[in-house]
Amino acid sequence: MISFFRRALSSWIVLGILALVLVAFIITGVESPGSIGGTSNGATVAKIDGSKISTNDLLRRVQNQFDALRRERPELDHKGFIAAGGFEGVTNGLIDARALDAWGKEQGFAIGKRLVDAQIAGMDAFRGITGAFDETVMRNRLAQARISERELRADIAGELMRNQILTPAVALAPTPAKLARPYAALLLEERIGQVGIIPLAAFVDPRQPSEAEIAAAYKANIAAFTRPEARVLRYALFGADQVAARATPTEAEIATYYRENADSYAAREVRNLTQVVTPNETLARSIAAAARSGQTLAAAAAKAGLEASALTGQSKAAYGGSAGAAVADQVFAAAAGNIAGPAKGSFGWYVVKVDAVTATPGRPLAQVKPEIVTLLTRQKAQEALSELAGKVEDAIADGASFAEVAANNKLTVVETPAVLAGGQPIDRPDWKAPAELGALLKSGFAGSPDDRPTVETVVADQQYALLGVAKVIPPTPLPLAQVRPMVIRDIVTKRAAQRAKAVGDKMVAAVNRGVPLAKAIADSGVTLPPARPARARQIDIARAQQSGAQIPEPVSALFALQKGKAKLVPSAQGEALFVTVLDQVVPGDLTKAPGLIGATQEELARASKAELGDQFIRAVSQDVDVKRYPEAIAAAKRQFGSVGQ
Repeated sequence: MISFFRRALSSWIVLGILALVLVAFIITGVESPGSIGGTSNGATVAKIDGSKISTNDLLRRVQNQFDALRRERPELDHKGFIAAGGFEGVTNGLIDARALDAWGKEQGFAIGKRLVDAQIAGMDAFRGITGAFDETVMRNRLAQARISERELRADIAGELMRNQILTPAVALAPTPAKLARPYAALLLEERIGQVGIIPLAAFVDPRQPSEAEIAAAYKANIAAFTRPEARVLRYALFGADQVAARATPTEAEIATYYRENADSYAAREVRNLTQVVTPNETLARSIAAAARSGQTLAAAAAKAGLEASALTGQSKAAYGGSAGAAVADQVFAAAAGNIAGPAKGSFGWYVVKVDAVTATPGRPLAQVKPEIVTLLTRQKAQEALSELAGKVEDAIADGASFAEVAANNKLTVVETPAVLAGGQPIDRPDWKAPAELGALLKSGFAGSPDDRPTVETVVADQQYALLGVAKVIPPTPLPLAQVRPMVIRDIVTKRAAQRAKAVGDKMVAAVNRGVPLAKAIADSGVTLPPARPARARQIDIARAQQSGAQIPEPVSALFALQKGKAKLVPSAQGEALFVTVLDQVVPGDLTKAPGLIGATQEELARASKAELGDQFIRAVSQDVDVKRYPEAIAAAKRQFGSVGQ
């Protein structure tokens, strides 16, 4: 887990955009944690060319990064975040980002207001019920997150400037083929070995653990027996049912729509045509005569060195728009099977055969009324639903409570039992989550009871929900009586794992002294399955991982061994241990994969981007005046750590 956090915080790309965390508050719907730093700006943790970074600014951004990681790793707490280097990662990233901003301004980089406007208009978080940018929604989001528009714009401009600076700085540098060759050969290298299997089931201790052992195991592993945070959510659906009365079109609206779209319902005729376009009238007359005498138009055109083209479903207006009105008049006056022309048109002289004529009679209002009613009902329902959603959002922005908004709009309120983030009830096994709950869980677990209610999409353009958090039940250790079977199972499994590991270590030591794996298995004192062969190439493993396949642990271990050596490998599910032995290494043959060197060059070039970005940021930090205040940073770290206690 710690490696995950370190990877997330070590990338230059992440560090380069950490100053944009205010935007993340809005996008994720998480309220800005102003309470961490109090109401004042606090002490100064760093200065960049005289510009200060305050304790509150740092804490706000640290908290946001913590919240973002916690959404991926719910078990993360403040202590674990700090232990993984999260606080230092955000601190360094923020200072580096401000240093890049200062350097960019010194070098003449500038971000225009229109570019920032475009970024804001494109944010999903600022879209209204219709899917378009809505300034009211933006104001509400900013108010909920306690962020000023000035702060938002400054963060966006800073992020855009850093992208302008860093993108060319880390442009792909070519990797020499000579450098890529040994890496490419390693990808084709084949490793062949054996795997001994040590199932934990062979080491199960039939003795039942004592009460003291059970109590001690429960206490030592209390985190494993703690139920995650649960929440009681309140929501009120609104959709087609609430606007049905306003969605029914009137007779006048139906008649107006029919009149305004008369062309769609008028009688119409379309034709399938074959045409030839010639550069002069003489050639056109020759082709037309040949076609009228019995030759196909295509054959007559081919004899003249031209090619006929087929057109289907042509209306007079559409055809006239491309060929010209004079040509269309002749073509649509001719009967099916006849030749029209020659006629001078847009691109020369036209000879046209009418292959087929399809006439569609006009449709009176009485005939098309049902489909017009359906169309207008859908349009009016969407408009009325958008209006209702806007009314609800306006009421929320004006400070109305969940209960007031629901009552004023005659919405039915639903309150869930306490549920986990996946929607499972914690104390109502007979309760089944309604279908709409799945669309509300993410937002419901991102807010708090003190937040204003929000409007969430359940089914796009059809159904929405007013959502609020009624109650938060913190993570709670489950009673020992309830989890007793699981505690006993864990004790039994741990005993078996210890005995299996002792045998596995003995087998590994024997193989590493030169004993064949088969003999090490036979000498283990336990009845174990025979060894199984294993072989793999690094390139095959990489391809399998890219497609989402799981690579068996003992196979991966082949690439961590020297020839003739063994390694003890646990299984992913914990049901067995494996003794992997590497017997043979077959060097890769690059002649069998001629394109691999080039692909490896590209991979190495991409890998160098992180190093280039890091080195560039270090150079920038030396070029501008950066001053850190370690005592203030340490105090901020203690303050952040104390929040989770």
